[in-house]
Amino acid sequence: MRETALHTSRRATQRMVTIPMLAAVAFILQYLEVPVPLMPSFLKLDFSTLPALIGGLMYGPVAGIIIEVLKNTLHFLFKNADGLLIGELANVIAGASFILPAILLQRSGQGKKGFLTGLALGTLLMTIVMAVANAYVLLPAYAALYQMPMADLLAMFHATSVWSLVLVGIVPFNVFKGLVLTLVAYPVYAKLGARLALRPTN
Repeated sequence: MRETALHTSRRATQRMVTIPMLAAVAFILQYLEVPVPLMPSFLKLDFSTLPALIGGLMYGPVAGIIIEVLKNTLHFLFKNADGLLIGELANVIAGASFILPAILLQRSGQGKKGFLTGLALGTLLMTIVMAVANAYVLLPAYAALYQMPMADLLAMFHATSVWSLVLVGIVPFNVFKGLVLTLVAYPVYAKLGARLALRPTN
């Protein structure tokens, strides 16, 4: 009983240390964002979702989301130039949508195959969620907060409607982002899964 309690205490301490550490790594990775050719300028690719994915695999989906929130809180405090939370909110929604299927399938005992399936489902979920979120919440919020008519905002990106911007710019970007993250995340998981004491990786 005492050994079990000690193990639980050590696990909790490890979790308390590891989650903020992964959030800090994710925050640093956000600085390495790069524009994607042919995509709207406000969409940039980075790998800051990967630490949240690793944390979620180690400690569960809630931990992954906490890392996403902490990362974007740091981004808002230290890097955000316009004082708005819209970009950080979008990043949390996109990151959570991508990592949750992979975490849930892997932790259900489906191993590498389940993890890869989860990454594919995460890409699909992120693409759908971000399309809807941008069309009905994020883009209108940008226009309102900048006191800009929606038509002027769309004209900046040579779009004729919200959904034309979403379908031509945001959807392809999130598909591309999901594929790139998958190409990086799966080999990392396959190599480090056992070292991170994850559930079966067969």
